[in-house]
Amino acid sequence: MYNAIVIGGRCAGAAVGTHLARRGLRVLVVDRSRFPSDVLSTHFIWPHGASHLNRLGVLDQVRAVTPAHTRVTVVNDGIALRGSIPEELLRNQFRLLHGDDSGITTEYFSVRRHVLDQILVDNAVRAGVEFREGYTVAELLQDDDGTVIGIKGRDGTVERAQVVIGADGRNSFVARALGLEKFDERPRCTFAYWSYFSGIPDAEAQIHRRGRLGMAMASTNSGQTMVLTWGPSEWAAGFRADVEGNFHRALGLISEEAAGTVARARREERFYGTLDQAAYLRRLHGPGWVLVGDAGSFKDQCTALGITHALRDAELAAEAVGRWLGGEIDRDTAMAGYAAKRRSQTAAAYYDYVCTLAEMKPLRHDELQLFAVLRGNQAEIDRFLATHVDVAPVSEFFDPSNVFLLNDTAKESSRDHGAFADFEATYREHQRNPFALVAAEATR
Repeated sequence: MYNAIVIGGRCAGAAVGTHLARRGLRVLVVDRSRFPSDVLSTHFIWPHGASHLNRLGVLDQVRAVTPAHTRVTVVNDGIALRGSIPEELLRNQFRLLHGDDSGITTEYFSVRRHVLDQILVDNAVRAGVEFREGYTVAELLQDDDGTVIGIKGRDGTVERAQVVIGADGRNSFVARALGLEKFDERPRCTFAYWSYFSGIPDAEAQIHRRGRLGMAMASTNSGQTMVLTWGPSEWAAGFRADVEGNFHRALGLISEEAAGTVARARREERFYGTLDQAAYLRRLHGPGWVLVGDAGSFKDQCTALGITHALRDAELAAEAVGRWLGGEIDRDTAMAGYAAKRRSQTAAAYYDYVCTLAEMKPLRHDELQLFAVLRGNQAEIDRFLATHVDVAPVSEFFDPSNVFLLNDTAKESSRDHGAFADFEATYREHQRNPFALVAAEATR
């Protein structure tokens, strides 16, 4: 009899298992994969995610094999903003969510999953977790009143626990077995393609947006750089007609400088891609079960927060489950507290923010003006970046009074940028699919 069984042993699963084991609980983590192994992921970890890794005790291991930086450049239609996530805002967030701000770091990483997941699994085992890889769950066991009480493996083994935690991703077996419906689905999303290049010096991450296209470059493991490009899902079919050609074509449309850097580099792996970025929410808990990470909710990759939020969920869920199993509070109160933190008003606002970004509409004149007036105001640039990656509340930065104040104090600075030259014609041009002609020619 285990206190907890965790289905899924990657970021969320290994992390929640570690937190629970450190509370003295008997934990079994199972995963159908064998480790180390890769999984489809854009694998970026923002400073709050890195802080969670530090709290897990693995930050030094990640840092030893992965380039770390604190400053990032975000470029919107040629308007560049360079900044970092303020430490105090990070501390505020951790105090609000977890009651303490230990382990905070302002570093970020782009760490490959075969590297990160193995580090997390090894850490879980050291904490006392029993880990079974290559283990496929065939059935959730339930008692007469529907409470989940354990699992049955495809090999016929049966294991029982006080709680089963689903950390098994978007296609969660736990969610399917329980018949959990998705809600607040947002089908409009991005497609994304990426690969890995050598010959690009280690550098701070850069994220570009021009029209309806985006791209990012970030140093990762083995001296390579991950280069990613994305656009609206309705353009995906045209892009897929010539992935390599359209990958470089997109880079050229977004940033000629970045395109030149990549053209001079050497691609070391195939192109990876995903078309399934539609956002959704699911119920987070019920009798004998809890969901964490992508199993409970998913958002588009355009803000690169999947791993960071998975690590956050793991700690929040472990806090709730640990307090319940430790006898501090009853199960329903504990799980309601977990859900309240995950589905707060702030979380709902950020969900809307990401889903709106994922539509990849061309930036409006007033949006460009906001980015233009931020130039030269480092404190507000940093606060915008913190808002963009869910460290500071969206409602505060984009509050009309704050936006008005920013615009009122820096109107002149927004009039000298090329993004505003012939804005209407450029806006119309951004609406056109640059890959449609390529797709048509490929089918002839």
